[in-house]
Amino acid sequence: MLEIEPQKVLVCVSPGEDCQATLDYAVAEADRRGCGIHLALAVRPVLVGMGDVADLRIIDGEWRKYGTDFLIECEQKVKAAAGTDVQVSTEIAHGAVVPTLVDVSRNAALVVMQHHRMGRPHHVPSLSITNGVAARAEAPVAAVPDDWQERAQHADVVVVGVEDAVSSAWVAEWAFEEARRLGSLVRLVRAWFFSAVFDADVFAGEAGLIQSASVREEVQRDFADLIKRFPDVSCEVVAVHGTPADVLVGQSHGARRVVMGRHDPVAPFGSHLGPVTRAVLNHASCPVVVLDPLGTRHLTGRAPARAVDASTQS
Repeated sequence: MLEIEPQKVLVCVSPGEDCQATLDYAVAEADRRGCGIHLALAVRPVLVGMGDVADLRIIDGEWRKYGTDFLIECEQKVKAAAGTDVQVSTEIAHGAVVPTLVDVSRNAALVVMQHHRMGRPHHVPSLSITNGVAARAEAPVAAVPDDWQERAQHADVVVVGVEDAVSSAWVAEWAFEEARRLGSLVRLVRAWFFSAVFDADVFAGEAGLIQSASVREEVQRDFADLIKRFPDVSCEVVAVHGTPADVLVGQSHGARRVVMGRHDPVAPFGSHLGPVTRAVLNHASCPVVVLDPLGTRHLTGRAPARAVDASTQS
């Protein structure tokens, strides 16, 4: 991605898909942040047999033209919605889709991706690219449902799933900053659950209410300093008995955003999302923002320069 300050909102698009929800979301975010928008498209390599070099040139040329036309169309939609004063750039990058988009995202303020059937019953979401980018990107990744309307009326609540003041510090801070941009309430949500059998026996009735109150007080203490740092942002603390995934999916039905951290894995391979974040991505009914819990915005290192299709840069 172009190294431009202030950092832009990166929108990952795919030719042939309706990406209107993503574009509307990105335009609104760029307006709130006072920054530009970068549209990126990753073209995976085409494998051909020996002797098919001419065919490869044709395929590559067709895909490049198709992708360029699609990016121009997206750019026109963005400028029509945001105005010509908004800086919009485009890029076609070649390579495997997930690692290529992760590489492009290194200089982004926010990565915006759209996926289909998110939150709809009786449908199986297809989130391989969204999950892959959200698991690896240094920048926050917002997964936007394809039926989301950013400019419509929504409950002004930013829900953030938290564990404790140490592991969830950066995630909670980012949620407060997002709520400030939106003029929304922050809801710190802590789900507690031991087991179906144990909880039914021990925490039925009054005992469950007492435990929820205790958990809520603990979260209130853990995040008291952070809450004081944002006196202009309203905050409520909620403790809910239930599995974290079910609780956060339920909270998403009345929220503007759900903010979550991904795993801090010890191995460099495999999924870094974790089962709770993956489940919420699959089933939430509002945009879900996934962050690296270590807060990679504090990193100062830059990625090496990449080879990109300069013909689409603007």
